[in-house]
Amino acid sequence: MNRLMQNCVALAAALLSAQASAQAVQARSADPVRYWGAHAGVNTLKDWDAQVDFGFGTPRSGHADLDRGVHGGLMVGRQSEHLRYELEYETGRIEVERLTLDPLSQAVNGKGRYHALFANAYRTDRLSERIDSFVGGGIGWGRVKLPQLGLGANCNCFGPASKSGFAWQLRAGLGYRVSDQASVSLQYTWLSLPRPEAEGPPGIRYDRKRFGAVTLGYSRQF
Repeated sequence: MNRLMQNCVALAAALLSAQASAQAVQARSADPVRYWGAHAGVNTLKDWDAQVDFGFGTPRSGHADLDRGVHGGLMVGRQSEHLRYELEYETGRIEVERLTLDPLSQAVNGKGRYHALFANAYRTDRLSERIDSFVGGGIGWGRVKLPQLGLGANCNCFGPASKSGFAWQLRAGLGYRVSDQASVSLQYTWLSLPRPEAEGPPGIRYDRKRFGAVTLGYSRQF
């Protein structure tokens, strides 16, 4: 009987110790952690309309055909159990392939850029032992710049155009934890940036443009 009691006491002590260790691990995992990360991919820009003003009272409608450009960002943030906050620098390229200003249309090779700084917030949820989801957005400051582009030899009608101002974005994605400290992710971002313009002559004002970007990301706790 004494031997049985001793075994029961030893088993109870082991169970209590294991429970305490599990609770400690759970508590540590729930503590906020800092992280840094990066992501890269392509934007979904395909075209961009504009109004070109030659000073005759009625602007003419112009059109730029675009190719997908590179898109990426760097971020640093803090994550708790279900919330994530971060600061992010984001940038991308605008690839111009053709300009149209009726009745003229011409293939071109122009490259523009955009930059933005965002304060982001996300809701995160654990879908499985290694897979997480996140959805959220951010607000900040952005700048868009397009080069001098023209049709023919005498019509430098498109730019150079630029604009800085308020910007916002929405983002959703899935993350896969490759280790306790590191994760990879696939995400889709929907951006709204300032619309570039130029006083001229001729003046140009691009339409407001919102577009997406698909990127692969990597983040690591520190």
